[in-house]
Amino acid sequence: MNGQLCEAVIKRDRWVEHLKKKAEHTAKVTYNNERATMILNTTYKTAMEGNLIPDRETLVTRIGNMIKSPNSSWSGSCQGHTSMHKSLERVDE
Repeated sequence: MNGQLCEAVIKRDRWVEHLKKKAEHTAKVTYNNERATMILNTTYKTAMEGNLIPDRETLVTRIGNMIKSPNSSWSGSCQGHTSMHKSLERVDE
């Protein structure tokens, strides 16, 4: 070795720098104070309303119901993805 950094070390250092930037972005933008407060309040509201999912079976049932019978806002956002719905219908038959 001649004292120069090998390519693997240089790549690792670039990757670490990239991850630090992503972490900073997540902390400042994605989960800023407003977003964190919204998440906290929503979770608290859900818990207080008693709309908790008690077990795995209930969770699976709710997910299945959401996929088979989406609410209007979700249903409108995924038009054109009917192949997923058709494949799910075949599973039930």
